Amino acid sequence: MKKKSTSATLVASLILITVMGCDLDPFLNQTASFGPDGGGSVAGAPLGSGLRGNINVNFENNTPFRAVFTTGVFDNTDERTTPVFFQFSPDTQIQAVNASATLEANSSTGLTTLPCARVLSVGSRSLINLIDTNPGAFAPMIDEPALIDGVGFSDANLASAAAAIPNQGFAAGFEALLGVDFNCGSAINVRFEFAEIGNSRFRVEIDVIPSRGDQ
Repeated sequence: MKKKSTSATLVASLILITVMGCDLDPFLNQTASFGPDGGGSVAGAPLGSGLRGNINVNFENNTPFRAVFTTGVFDNTDERTTPVFFQFSPDTQIQAVNASATLEANSSTGLTTLPCARVLSVGSRSLINLIDTNPGAFAPMIDEPALIDGVGFSDANLASAAAAIPNQGFAAGFEALLGVDFNCGSAINVRFEFAEIGNSRFRVEIDVIPSRGDQ
């Protein structure tokens, strides 16, 4: 009678222990599909090639101040990636379809469609660095006042030269991860919230409506 080999079982167990013993977020993020509704993986398709699914994003400003920020999507393991991004400020020249040039107090943008990517960023340092080093065709149109860490808030007169200066403070930059926080096909509501008191008066939060394939 043959002895049952335990080598395959041992290897599988070690892999499982290793994965479970680490933070699963990077693993889930890097193995998530770019395909619509989480299916039909097209890994390796360039960002903006049209060979990926999409996400739909709404920005909702629930503060009494104008929001000034840069947002976009990129692949966090591709150092040469050109992010797909747009900006909100009184001087902005880069706008997504259905987006406003400014995001005023207590207002929202309506849904904007973006290509699916590993990271959705709202003012994160990683996005700002990518735009600085590889802005692609948008280089001549970058709005410097909106190219800031985090989300700035201002109550300066919209017609003044100081309209984009964050005189009311900042919310920390925010990143949502594909496969962890959302999947391709998701609708994402990004909310800017305000508290009268506390160390962090401003914060960024998200609500995600999963794609039909994930429900």
